Amino acid sequence: MYLTPEEEVAISEALPRDLRPHFVVSVNTGLRWSEQMSLRWTDVDFLTEVITVQRSKHGQARRVPMNSTVRSVLLDLGSQRKRPSDPSEAVFACPHAQADKFFPRAVQKAREALAAGGRDASRLEGFTWHGNRHTFASRLAMTGADVLTIKEVGGWKTLAMVQRYAHLTPNRLHEAVERLVSNGATELARN
Repeated sequence: MYLTPEEEVAISEALPRDLRPHFVVSVNTGLRWSEQMSLRWTDVDFLTEVITVQRSKHGQARRVPMNSTVRSVLLDLGSQRKRPSDPSEAVFACPHAQADKFFPRAVQKAREALAAGGRDASRLEGFTWHGNRHTFASRLAMTGADVLTIKEVGGWKTLAMVQRYAHLTPNRLHEAVERLVSNGATELARN
């Protein structure tokens, strides 16, 4: 299950203002809650636009590229740092150890807001913070990212874990063979 843009906005607006950056970064990086909450400013490189997860679920470090949205959110958070000279300062402050302490409430408020606006809110039934990770991977797949790229940036250990997103690009096979035409060599051989 992945969020539509409308659902994403509804959840963001339902979250307390101080937790919205956490949500935006989650949807745009695919970071797990534990990875996100473990980030320190030393892990954020604005020059290379890369976030380094020092220890992912599988015990290894990985590098996650920042898009412009994530970069903007992190720059805003960086301008509000309490200890700007301390690279070990946490990037995300949160009074909750787990997202399930606040996120289900926000999802419920988002469902209510969508329903009040005459929208279908049923897709958000049971949506958890981990669904942000699925949103990230699904959106990458829908933009044409290949499964190896999704696997690498998402930190999945096997391709089998990423295969669930491949169906979201139904035109991928046709687009792949059509690239042969735009390559030019096929056109020359036909003449």
